[in-house]
Amino acid sequence: MSTVFLTGGAGRIGRRVLVKLLERGCRVRVLVHNREPEGIASGDMTLVRGDVRDRSTFEEAVAGCDFVCHLAAVFEMGTAVEDGLENDHLFDHLVRGTYNVLEAARRAGSVRLLAFASSDAVFCAIYREHEEVITEEVEITLRPGRFYSLAKATLESMCVNYQKSYGLPCAIHRVGWTLDESDVLLAFEPEFWETLLAPGERERLDALRAEGPCLIAPLYEDGTSVEVQLAHADDIADGFVLALENPRAAAGEIFNIAGAAPFRFLDCIDKVARGLDRPWAGIRLSGLGRYRISNEKAGRLLGYAPRYTIDRMIDLALERRTGG
Repeated sequence: MSTVFLTGGAGRIGRRVLVKLLERGCRVRVLVHNREPEGIASGDMTLVRGDVRDRSTFEEAVAGCDFVCHLAAVFEMGTAVEDGLENDHLFDHLVRGTYNVLEAARRAGSVRLLAFASSDAVFCAIYREHEEVITEEVEITLRPGRFYSLAKATLESMCVNYQKSYGLPCAIHRVGWTLDESDVLLAFEPEFWETLLAPGERERLDALRAEGPCLIAPLYEDGTSVEVQLAHADDIADGFVLALENPRAAAGEIFNIAGAAPFRFLDCIDKVARGLDRPWAGIRLSGLGRYRISNEKAGRLLGYAPRYTIDRMIDLALERRTGG
């Protein structure tokens, strides 16, 4: 029976990783800071009260573990930060926190694999046009003014070099945009995209809102449908668990783990609008590009195969929202 140290176990992905590990009979030590994992019925789970920013609060819990799954993170959203205060916050939680987890795993001497959650932010997935399919070999391209993507790229390098310098086996998972049935419908809400409105669209959107609750189908500036590659959190959780189950194949590798394929908002908006009984309009946005992320490597080495299509995610979300 394997022992796993898990950070981020109360999050959207982490809670699912926790459940899957417990179902497989693993002993899981879960680092808990502000929130405890909810809905865990049974299993060999130990809650470790601590903070990734303070290694002394959890280092003892990592000792003797076979695996470490580091999912704890903070997600930066919104416009570029001018005063640097948010950068300090991100540095403490992401950079300092991951350093502490790496150090605890290195000192434990028992860890067979550390699985680290990186992000598609390292290749600026949705915010630039990608002519080629995005593989793990794509050049890292950060979004200007975004410390989050800079931190993730830095931490990827740190994981790679901890393996080279200290022999700590690491696997890097570049996680695509991840939602589930609790929030996938938000991607059709005007508020979700408000900071990206193209010139002249504010007035159109305000007029639509004046008539009551509404939905939008995001469009590129040329008027064609925005395309995104959404993943369900359960599929992403599978990607991490598969790495822990195949540590030899995963060690030293970088994996894209994303949704199965991009979808067009215009192909789905009618279904969502009918389900919620709301009007909708196509609204042009600025600064977005087309992209497609390849999961081929994770499929070939780990057996990763996303099961959730956007239609299935929307069906589940509408059932949840309407009580159907």
